[in-house]
Amino acid sequence: MSIADKAIEYTAELSKINSFNIDGKREALKYAQSIISQNTNAEIKMYDFDTDAPFLIASVKGHDSDFKLLLEGHLDVVSPEGMKNPFSAEIKDGIMYGRGVADMKGGCGAIISAFISAANNSALKGQLYLMLSTDEEYAGEEIKTALSKEYLPKVDFAMISEPTNLQIHTAHKGEAWMEVEFFGKSAHSSIPHLGKNAIYMAAEFIIEVKKLIATYKDKAHPIYGEPAMSVGVIQGGSTPNVVPPYAKITIDKRYLPGGSAEEFQEEMDTIINKLSACDPDFKAKATIIGNWNSVLTDRENKDFLTIKSVIDKTLGSDTPLGVMTGWGEGGFINMYGIPVVYFGPGDFKFAHTPNEQIPLSHIEKATEAYYNIVKKLCF
Repeated sequence: MSIADKAIEYTAELSKINSFNIDGKREALKYAQSIISQNTNAEIKMYDFDTDAPFLIASVKGHDSDFKLLLEGHLDVVSPEGMKNPFSAEIKDGIMYGRGVADMKGGCGAIISAFISAANNSALKGQLYLMLSTDEEYAGEEIKTALSKEYLPKVDFAMISEPTNLQIHTAHKGEAWMEVEFFGKSAHSSIPHLGKNAIYMAAEFIIEVKKLIATYKDKAHPIYGEPAMSVGVIQGGSTPNVVPPYAKITIDKRYLPGGSAEEFQEEMDTIINKLSACDPDFKAKATIIGNWNSVLTDRENKDFLTIKSVIDKTLGSDTPLGVMTGWGEGGFINMYGIPVVYFGPGDFKFAHTPNEQIPLSHIEKATEAYYNIVKKLCF
């Protein structure tokens, strides 16, 4: 059986597992551990297996090179609600259907197969690492844990097999969440002038946020587009006959590659200072409650150019370069100064949809490309 055929088999078996829940996450990791241990002498370690975010790291070290390459993917999926037979991994007319086949068990099948084949090749000189996580859809913290606790070394390059339609994505926006609290004064609604309405403060603040968003078009990058921001949650008040003394909003910002959450903080503090200057009773506090780093990998990096040339040769064409629309674990990898790209089978437009699907030909091509990359960089 070819490495491409094995990748399809691994994808199908992984896709039959409901890894939306914790038992399924553990089952998927155990399956990956089993096939790797049965087919290689690689070192395999499970981490945090008794938590709700277990992960696996496998490694094999060659004999004559310090070059370190990481292949990474996630096995967790979003809810299968609304899907018919979401974990059947049905194949019809060369396409596999089911929850997670594109995002991203097809990619995981590809990197597992490539890893196993490389681990069994005596020509291996470099160090090859494979990491499979299970919390990317919700927090993405496992890769940060692996790097911060040195379960993984600082590798020379990382590749993530997200569904990129066999394109190479070298960047994505960062994401940060901001909680803005407003502090007023309660009063009876029949005498509201004796209170200070925190919901009104929030409304004034939101108007300023909308003005700020309108300026983002002037900050658009020719490749990465413009920043994006949205007020997603508003809370405040308890009953209509009481002037609300407290309100809170939560804002999501997608900042450009190379940007930072600190810039977001400065923007919100500037609005607070402006409104406070106009109204001494205006009191608010902005706090970052989540930050997921952007990715920005140099397209002139020598290892990147090598990877692209291998993919071009494997696919028989000039591989398009792109920017990922969502967020991925490469954000945390980039935080540690590691260049990272996304490359994988499947089209992102089918991810999280009731009709999630992946062409088998994509899995085959991605597997071959990954194996050829390993040969070029680690052999």
